Amino acid sequence: MAVKIVTDSTADIPEKLVKEYGIGVVPLNIHFGDEVLKDGVDIWSEEFYHRLKNEAVLPTTSQPAPGEFLKVYESIGEPGDTIISIHISGEMSGTVRTARIAADMLEDKLKIHVIDSRYVCMALGMLVLRAAKLAKEGASPEVIIAEVERLSKELAVYFTVNSLEYLSRNGRIGKATSFLGGLLNIKPLLGIEGGVIVPTERIRGNFSKIATELVTRFVERYGEKPVELWCVHTEMPELAVALQQEAMKRLNVAASHIGLIGPIVGTHAGPYIVGMIGLPME
Repeated sequence: MAVKIVTDSTADIPEKLVKEYGIGVVPLNIHFGDEVLKDGVDIWSEEFYHRLKNEAVLPTTSQPAPGEFLKVYESIGEPGDTIISIHISGEMSGTVRTARIAADMLEDKLKIHVIDSRYVCMALGMLVLRAAKLAKEGASPEVIIAEVERLSKELAVYFTVNSLEYLSRNGRIGKATSFLGGLLNIKPLLGIEGGVIVPTERIRGNFSKIATELVTRFVERYGEKPVELWCVHTEMPELAVALQQEAMKRLNVAASHIGLIGPIVGTHAGPYIVGMIGLPME
């Protein structure tokens, strides 16, 4: 009897780590007009961002059908196993609700615990990876669920976007509507709290100033605590590296990684995003 971990494609976990920890991933859908593509199955980040910038029609997304969850649950779980299914914020997507529908359909066969992470991208990914590591070490479902709930309160997420246009068009702007308009030469610093995007500050200046302010948020949050960081971006690797270097100077960085933001988040936030996600190692 084992504990298996499942998530959705918005977690943006690199394929190498998905395979290493045996994580089940349920893909969300991307729509370019009448064309429907499964995230991470039919389309990947590089192709997606090329199309996003060059096609006249803006893409949209949709959550997986219950059958997609059933397929992954039944393929990853065996009788007696427990599945912990951790997903994108329910405030941003109906994915977690669909996961619960599928879990109920299999209640006679598998024990499935569905968790609303209240996050997306590698914030969700970090929670999933911590859960997968515990599962690999033989931790009980109760211990893993409690740890995910604890860690979700310790996460910090800050990012900036080139334009708020995409978030506004797609209805994912959350409480950051106050930042709309008047942003010429000003970049919004945004975060995620309570499962939604929240405004933090308007910053005037170049990326160096933005990176300094962004890292300052983490210094204020974590102080001298050892932290694991993911610097994430969409087609801005040089800025992600610069952000990582700034963080290394000012934080007690125990581990750091650079990750590419996937198509689902890119659909709603647009191209040219850079941000940082942190979680204490203690």
